Amino acid sequence: MANIGFLPPESFTVRRTSPADTLVRSLLCAAVFLALLFSFHPFASLAEPLEVTEAGDPANQIGYSTIFITLAAWCLLHQPNRLILLLRPVLIATLLWFALTVATSWDPSLSARRFALALVTIGIAGMVLLLPRNPRHFGDLMAVIVLIVLIACYLGIVFAPSLTIHQATDFAEPELAGDWRGVFGHKNEASAAMVVFVFIGLFVARIRSFGLGAMIVALALPFLLFTHSKTSMAALPLAFIVSVIVARARRPATGIAAALSVVVALNVLSIGSIYFGPIRSLIDSIMSDPTFTGRTEIWKFALDHVAQRPITGYGFSTFWGTAQVVYGMSGQTWANTASHAHNGYLDLALTIGIPGAALVTLWLVVLPLIDYYRSPEEPSSAPLKMLFLRICLFAAYDSCFETIFTQAGALWLILILAAFGLRFLAVSRVSD
Repeated sequence: MANIGFLPPESFTVRRTSPADTLVRSLLCAAVFLALLFSFHPFASLAEPLEVTEAGDPANQIGYSTIFITLAAWCLLHQPNRLILLLRPVLIATLLWFALTVATSWDPSLSARRFALALVTIGIAGMVLLLPRNPRHFGDLMAVIVLIVLIACYLGIVFAPSLTIHQATDFAEPELAGDWRGVFGHKNEASAAMVVFVFIGLFVARIRSFGLGAMIVALALPFLLFTHSKTSMAALPLAFIVSVIVARARRPATGIAAALSVVVALNVLSIGSIYFGPIRSLIDSIMSDPTFTGRTEIWKFALDHVAQRPITGYGFSTFWGTAQVVYGMSGQTWANTASHAHNGYLDLALTIGIPGAALVTLWLVVLPLIDYYRSPEEPSSAPLKMLFLRICLFAAYDSCFETIFTQAGALWLILILAAFGLRFLAVSRVSD
């Protein structure tokens, strides 16, 4: 994962790290993850909408830029050419397609700002992987970081519930009153983070300390339950079970097919229920709410607009919340006021077109599965491989009902980090 073991020994000179170097790596890694997980608006009140200027969110811009510049400065002194391993053809094609959809966007300036933030996020995800010396060091860092966030979430619930639990006075979605969100801005962000924390706890239990890993899991699971997020609570065991199937599959093709078939099945059962009578009848018979808590109307609205601009979409990360949608389409349906499509694949098709959605799915869902099987079977890398695999699977399944792929922030960065991590493991080796 760092200059010792994550990269091919024939390509780079291996040097022992000093205690001072280890301390710098640890502090920088912890600072990056804590800043992103707490976000630059922690414990925000939702009673009023967040003030964002026409030029974007200054706190996010300054925060992400500072992290990027700091990591870039560190990498310049620590063999930055290691990042070349991440520049695979699919990633290059994806970024070029992003740039094309910025040029064709119905709001080019907004798309350009969000594309710049996406580039910074992708850069951070790649560079931060170079900081830990090895998987055990990574496990130590993740344990400390996750425990700090969990403790802050629980302290917030006790001492500042109005800022950590959704309230009936929230400006948007007052119906979520009572759902826990902790330091995060929304219960769905909190629930997804708790799932990732559970997987990190399992990773820590295998690579460092069973007791410490169990403590993380024991703290994350109850918080997940009190977010009342059905999607994350269902995606957690699903990703766990499929990860075991993938790990035990004798043939890579079998494991990859099993993992991807779940994505297809979830989308067919959900979005397919809008158009196909037999599927709708099946959903009606097994679910008390066949609309998936109002998602079907949003999906129908989104699909209708994908059909109007199927190739380049409406512009990189640009559709929901724009004046054209909120005010220009207000006479059609309430779905125009949604913040996203509640389906990451559909959101991708809306914003960067069907080709762009296919590229991102290939980059962040399909290729990580292939990389999992391409990486060598080494005891030292097995827990790390499993952690990255479970994060990618969870994101793939959660995105069938929520939106991780197009939401800039810590969760999207963690997904990219997991995909990059599997890529590094597939082209290198890990040492203790």
